[in-house]
Amino acid sequence: MKKAKMMKKYAKLIAEIGIGANPKQDVIIRAPAEAYQFVRYLALELYNSKARSVTADFSDGPLTKETLMHVAPSRLDIIPDWEIAKEKERVDKNFARITLVGEDPALFRSVSGDRLIRRNKALTEAFSPLKKAYNENQLAWCIAAVPTKAWAKKVFPKLSPTQAMIKLWASIYQACYVEEDNDPSQAWKKHIETLANHASYLNSLNLKALHYTNKLGTDLTVGLAKGHQWCSAQALQTRLGTYFVPNIPTEEIFTMPDRRNIYGKVVASRPLSAQGVIIDGFWMEFQNGKVVDFAAKTGLEKLSEIIHYDENSSSLGEAALVPFDSPISKQNIIYQETLFDENASCHLALGFSFKENLKGSEKMSDEEVFEKGGNQSKVHVDFMIGTEDLKIDGIKEDGSIVPIFVKGNFVF
Repeated sequence: MKKAKMMKKYAKLIAEIGIGANPKQDVIIRAPAEAYQFVRYLALELYNSKARSVTADFSDGPLTKETLMHVAPSRLDIIPDWEIAKEKERVDKNFARITLVGEDPALFRSVSGDRLIRRNKALTEAFSPLKKAYNENQLAWCIAAVPTKAWAKKVFPKLSPTQAMIKLWASIYQACYVEEDNDPSQAWKKHIETLANHASYLNSLNLKALHYTNKLGTDLTVGLAKGHQWCSAQALQTRLGTYFVPNIPTEEIFTMPDRRNIYGKVVASRPLSAQGVIIDGFWMEFQNGKVVDFAAKTGLEKLSEIIHYDENSSSLGEAALVPFDSPISKQNIIYQETLFDENASCHLALGFSFKENLKGSEKMSDEEVFEKGGNQSKVHVDFMIGTEDLKIDGIKEDGSIVPIFVKGNFVF
């Protein structure tokens, strides 16, 4: 009974706050096949919130892995026209999109790097234009998580599969402010307000750059786009005028770097799971806004693929601040899933910028945003850099310094 009650509360949170379900919009849920039970609860809560219709697309990670390993190499480049047409129709008809993550973070470890690169490139090229409506918040989207046995065992390897699943569910609920005796939606409304207040203060500073340093070896200056603005949890779906929360959980305040003005070295503080491959023990050095050198203890080939994906994937598109003492960080869990790990740590992202992070961008073309320092790429990959000793100084236009982080946390 408790298990069903908690799942329903979590599902209601995603429906009400996450995607902002409403009578004018259809919803598509993307989820691992193992998450079918939760998807049923979620569909019911979406209908209770008056969603017009709910459709689920299920995927099976192990089957995808077998396909990647055994299909003829030439087939890896082929994305069926009907799949592209289906996604185009959903975008044209204003579908809201919920993505439930939870597959094994190292699912494709045994797949040849060449095969992975070919398939990922084909998928990115085919669907990148259709993701634009979501990346620019024209349409509502929300990423949340549902445990699978493989993921749970990766996070809690010393526990039995059943114990690991119970522990991971409990950890997710805690990270998402879902408790037995609370109303998660009300808790999130307060949380959204707190994050918005932090963003408002940072916007009042009109910073020119951020300077990051810590004992890991990070010494990085990130210029900020002229006219940048800090955003937080809640976003506006511009086509319908309703609000949604793209990430559940979220603890970040984020903005737009100036892709041309990034200098120094940054060292990752947590492993990164990228498309089924773990990248760990890595660092990057920037000059004139681009990565000029990098290394990794594991996943070097994958890191290189990301950096060299296209002309601008070697520059930054996002700078996000998360206190070291955030609720997720205090769990002291390495989820090996960016949705959680990025909300336990300050992070940066290689690849494209979010237009919402530039004042007046709703009236700007992509070229105008690019001219002001925003980045354009077909990828966006977050990586974590926060530590308990991280220091971040804000640099104003006149060169004066404003402390932002001391010992891993906000000073305000």
